[in-house]
Amino acid sequence: MTTWSGIPRYCQLFRIIFLSMYKINNIKEDFYFIKYVGPSWPTPSNIFLIRDRNGLNIIDTGLNKQEVFKGLLKCIQQKGLEISDIHTILLTHGHTDHIAGVNILKKFCIPRVFLSEESIPEAIDPKIQESAVLPFYVREIAPRLKSYDILDEFKKSCGEWVLKNIDLLPIRDGDEIKLGKYTFQAIQTPGHDVGLMIFYEPKIKLLLSADLLQASVPGNALPWYSSSSGGVKAYLKSLNKIQDLDVDEVFSSHGTLKGSFRELIGKTRDVILNRESKIIYSLKDGPKTCEQLDVILYNPLALKFCPWFSSTTEAHLHKLEREGIIKKDDLQYILIGS
Repeated sequence: MTTWSGIPRYCQLFRIIFLSMYKINNIKEDFYFIKYVGPSWPTPSNIFLIRDRNGLNIIDTGLNKQEVFKGLLKCIQQKGLEISDIHTILLTHGHTDHIAGVNILKKFCIPRVFLSEESIPEAIDPKIQESAVLPFYVREIAPRLKSYDILDEFKKSCGEWVLKNIDLLPIRDGDEIKLGKYTFQAIQTPGHDVGLMIFYEPKIKLLLSADLLQASVPGNALPWYSSSSGGVKAYLKSLNKIQDLDVDEVFSSHGTLKGSFRELIGKTRDVILNRESKIIYSLKDGPKTCEQLDVILYNPLALKFCPWFSSTTEAHLHKLEREGIIKKDDLQYILIGS
């Protein structure tokens, strides 16, 4: 039997100390990819560096943790540069594991910071961040989460992440962003986050896919989505929006991407559709609660590490209920016509 008691304590016991395991690779002679490969939770976002005559542009910043900062510093110094050379920060979205590092970097540099207009509220307001990741209505159908303090967990695991006293410059869908000699097209792809931006460089046919595509990460976290981030339909629509891009290389903000761009689109779509199929198939055996369906989509250990995975289960239930495929009776969901 799965027990859901003591989630915060369990997360504390199983939080693995950062091993500062990372690799820096050249994408181009002036374009670097810092990939975190340590078996840690939370997993810092991968970081991209673009060198220009004024110094460094950085895309995503990881966590506000000394171990992550030291790893980034070492990588930058390998290229003969310093943190103080960073003049521009581009953030893919407002989740804590992508933005928290801004707070430690700003102690050493005075960068411009760009973020999706829709993601800015969650980067500066803890309650909006909470609602983006674990909305109140998920807590209502997953009682084990009633007293779970996700904001406290984020602060402990990611460091101080709220972006205070920073002039966040908004990015909008379709904007062009010049970093060094590269010009990226900003493409808004809600689903994982309402303001998730991916960045496409058409001249070199390169895509920075942020957290959009299915990747090999601990707990099979990606794709992750919630109703508050756009939900299942928005996610699938985002995949359709980008599927015809001419892409030779694609890089994720977490883990490793395996396969061609078209294959990755298909794999991501399949993961989402397979989750829905699993829910429907399970409900054929009788009514179930969100918590019972959680363990069909995720293993119990993953749910212990990341209780907000329930938000993805709820996103599917919300969609199926609106489509008239299931109905809700108290905490149970029932397949209509079964």
